[in-house]
Order: sequence, then structure tokens, then C-alpha cells
Amino acid sequence: MKKGHQEGSGTLAMVLLIAIIGLLLMSGLQRQLDAAIQVGNDERHYLRAFNQALSSLNWGRGQRWGTLTENWQCQRLSAEQLVVCLRAASDGEQGLLRGEGTLPASARPLTLYQRVSFSALSSGQIAIQPLGNGWLDFCPDKEATRCDATE
Repeated sequence: MKKGHQEGSGTLAMVLLIAIIGLLLMSGLQRQLDAAIQVGNDERHYLRAFNQALSSLNWGRGQRWGTLTENWQCQRLSAEQLVVCLRAASDGEQGLLRGEGTLPASARPLTLYQRVSFSALSSGQIAIQPLGNGWLDFCPDKEATRCDATE
């Protein structure tokens, strides 16, 4: 048998090439995982805000309110961070109940609306009853500006 002269540079080059390809694949996978984690976090924050807004609506239905006015009147339950507001709808015969949920990355809250009817109580306050078809995630009033929280 004849011994050939080998330096091993071809083998070393192949090992480095395989290592570089592996690193590229791992960095691509890391970017995909980071994106999936971000989507999961966004969804978790949205669902938390949605449930908070829905809880605000449910809590607000059982509250006693002052006279129905053209301006939003709000009540807060600090322990649970619930915010619910009520105002007269543009038709004058119904009210709009607005529940809010906090989105961490947004200055504006997530809002859900519910049309309500009302009845006067002997104490000068009113009780509200939700109307059919449940809550809405958009302003149900024909005058959309009446749903702005800034009024």
C-alpha cells in the first residue's frame, strides 16, 4: 500500500461549511420562534382586554345610574380595573352602555357597546336592562361621534 500525503484541509472546510449552514438554519428558526411568541403575546393581551371590557359591561348592567344624559357618565371598580359608561342614545328612548378593556400597547381602550333600556327607580336613579342581540364591538348609534369616549 502506498501512503498519500493528506493535510485534512478539505475535511476542515466541509465541517466549517456544515457548521455555517447549521447556524443560519438555527438563526432563521429563532426568528420564527420570536415572531410566534410575539403573536401569542398580542393575542393574550387582546383576550385579556376583551374579557375585561365584557366584564365591565356585565358589572355595569347591575349598577344604579343617575339620570340618563347626553354625556357619558362612568363608574369604576378599581379592584378589578373595570370601567363602564352610560349615556343616552341618539334616538332618546334608549341608552348606550360602554365597557372598556385596557390594551397595554395602545393608548385607546378596547370598547364594547350594549344598547340598553332604562326604568326609573323611586330614589331618582335608573336601572338598565340590556336589549337583545348582546354586545357589539362597534358603535351601535347612528351618530358614531356619540360613541367617542372624549365627550
